[in-house]
Amino acid sequence: MASISLGGVTITNPSKVFWPDEGYTKRDLAQFYRRIARFILPWMKSRVLTMERCPEGVRKSCFFQKQAPKNLPSGVPTIRLPAPSAGRDVDYIVGGSLKTLLTLVNLGCIAMHVTNSRIDALESPDWMAFDLDPATDTADAADVAVRLRGLLEDHGLESFVKTSGGRGLHLFVPLRRGSGEDQVRQYASAIARELADAYPQLATVESRKAKRRASVFIDVMRNAARQTVVPPYAVRWRPHAPVSMPLAWTEVTRRLDPTVFTIRSAERRLATRAPWDDFFRKRQTLPRL
Repeated sequence: MASISLGGVTITNPSKVFWPDEGYTKRDLAQFYRRIARFILPWMKSRVLTMERCPEGVRKSCFFQKQAPKNLPSGVPTIRLPAPSAGRDVDYIVGGSLKTLLTLVNLGCIAMHVTNSRIDALESPDWMAFDLDPATDTADAADVAVRLRGLLEDHGLESFVKTSGGRGLHLFVPLRRGSGEDQVRQYASAIARELADAYPQLATVESRKAKRRASVFIDVMRNAARQTVVPPYAVRWRPHAPVSMPLAWTEVTRRLDPTVFTIRSAERRLATRAPWDDFFRKRQTLPRL
């Protein structure tokens, strides 16, 4: 079949296999995102997107793309912003609609990465993020996540945790808009360093892999200007089509297995549990350091 229409979007080459071992196709990915759109779209609404394009599936190369392709369908919004790393202005796609989501899938996007601010207040993040990247397995990341949660609570902040779609975990802290990007990043850096100083064998803020002497790298650069992170419910470019899944804190133990959350299992879980439902009702003011 040359193409199909889904959610008002023409999906070309729907039978193209994206995950050969499982036989999952481009159609499977598009249908998954359409079915779970009401869960993922609030995390993409009015946010600048970076595309992670894998047009030939997971056994071929993927690449990140900021510039919106030419000839996007009408109704897919973009915004032109300076991109210092590129040395020029870039037309970014802005998320929020089912049409935009499925258009991205048609472009070969498995995951879409979002900023921590919305386009009406680009310098005011509404969450703070910590990316916990373990050297070996998820068990160590779970240990760091629990300790990081406790440290944030000591600072008066409630946090939420999800799988990254790989071995790692992501912690998000919902924020009232008002603190600037630099302030949020500096706050996250101070918290991460405080944890690394307290548990030097377990956590590190050393960005150079060769210099790390701890099990888990705490990456806070997802909070820098124009930096992005995968939203909850995003599918990842990895075997078995894993999903970045919101968790209840009771699930975060050394027995946590992120590989159980895939495009085949995620919907059953969503029918019974959505631990991040109240995320945006828990917005907090960033305290002074």
